[in-house]
Amino acid sequence: MTRIPITMCHGVDPSRKQPLTLDRFETYFRMAADMGFTSISYDDLEAWFSGRKPLPTRPIMFDVDHPEKSVYHDLWPLMRDHGFKGNVFVNTGQMEKMYATGKMDLDSRTSMTWDELGELAAAGWQIGAHTHSHPNICDLCMADSSGDRIRWELDTCNACIQKNLGIIARDFAYIGETWHSQAEAEVKRRYRFARLWITGQVYWADGELVKFQDLAGMPGTDEADGGPPIASRYITKASNPYRLPSMELGYFIYQYDAYKRYLEGALET
Repeated sequence: MTRIPITMCHGVDPSRKQPLTLDRFETYFRMAADMGFTSISYDDLEAWFSGRKPLPTRPIMFDVDHPEKSVYHDLWPLMRDHGFKGNVFVNTGQMEKMYATGKMDLDSRTSMTWDELGELAAAGWQIGAHTHSHPNICDLCMADSSGDRIRWELDTCNACIQKNLGIIARDFAYIGETWHSQAEAEVKRRYRFARLWITGQVYWADGELVKFQDLAGMPGTDEADGGPPIASRYITKASNPYRLPSMELGYFIYQYDAYKRYLEGALET
């Protein structure tokens, strides 16, 4: 069975408890390149799911949530050096706020500009949706049974991306460890894939705490590292396309040996 490793981050962040520095990213990308992995996009994933196109021998996905400026100025050059491309999911309210304040010089802003995002798209990166205001999706849906608020989040995000980049977002990333069936119904009307995020054991889903593996439809017991079953950490043909996993680099696979084991696990059949 083909297993696709998929990592997620929020760009370079040396301030966090487990710092994601530029040097650390360089090591992650070099390890993947040395093991012969080839980065793929959600277009590639769709072609594989539909049987229209095979994957490279060792596929890997690199996702980034939020349009942080470090993605363009730091990660992209590193990834390009190793022949990799990524997928970035944009919460458009962050972009709108930056433009509204007029703080556009590199030192003042934390976000990419629309032009920089456009350059990534032109270079083969895929641009996905991540809502407009970045809410807790479960709480949002529980507070509004009409669905108006989640529809506004998705449609406003899509409209901003299309207006500024000329791109229709086809893929979606959930916010944190929050999920709701009402949101998924709206996501399915707009996107071909939706992606979750693994940083722990549980999700806040439909007003209850549930195990990640149960939400993802990959049941099993938690592993020794405290995370969900190994099988649930990869994309496979059995994965629910609207509940795809991703491994946050700053948690279970932060240490280099754990990251290597994650990549090696994809090679097992």
